[in-house]
Amino acid sequence: MAVKKSSRPRIGRPKSRSDRREEIRNEIEKIFLQEGFRDLTVDKLAKRVKCSNRTLYDIAPSKEELFLVTLNRLLERIRHRGWQSALKYQQPSKRIENYLNPGVTEMREAGANFVEDVRTYLPAKQMLAWHQEERMKFLEDIIEDGIRQGAFRDVHPALVAEILLSAVTRIDELDYQTRSGLTFSESFKELYGILLNGLVRP
Repeated sequence: MAVKKSSRPRIGRPKSRSDRREEIRNEIEKIFLQEGFRDLTVDKLAKRVKCSNRTLYDIAPSKEELFLVTLNRLLERIRHRGWQSALKYQQPSKRIENYLNPGVTEMREAGANFVEDVRTYLPAKQMLAWHQEERMKFLEDIIEDGIRQGAFRDVHPALVAEILLSAVTRIDELDYQTRSGLTFSESFKELYGILLNGLVRP
């Protein structure tokens, strides 16, 4: 007589401590992106992500440090994904588009409070500036390669990168977003479109 198989669903592999830690980091990032950090406390964050205060203090010693750790994680991911995407293409315009695109997609959920907190909290503002400068260095390399290939106009790569960085800084200011009616990511998308149309040789 055949043994009847149990219909009980199999229990999946329990989440490891590192998996749970990654989930917590992702949830905190989403909260910070939408709300900023000024009006939050470690206690409120712990309750919302369903973990202990101790777990959050293991990630960073204070609310402010937790915000910086989260911001750095986000910015590093933008740079890394942009770099990876750019290397998949040989066409310079495609490389620029795919290099800059993560800056739009990853910041799509950024709310006004997050933008304001980054702009007004000096350590966060300095961190963003450093990451943007690093992104511009790689952008210069792509532009130089595009000029060598004859795909781009004969422009000064460092000047183009500097103009883009200045525009990014302006978009980052809250009064611009209020006046323009565009979100953070929408403004970046428009800016990148202008950049590409100005670079590509007819």
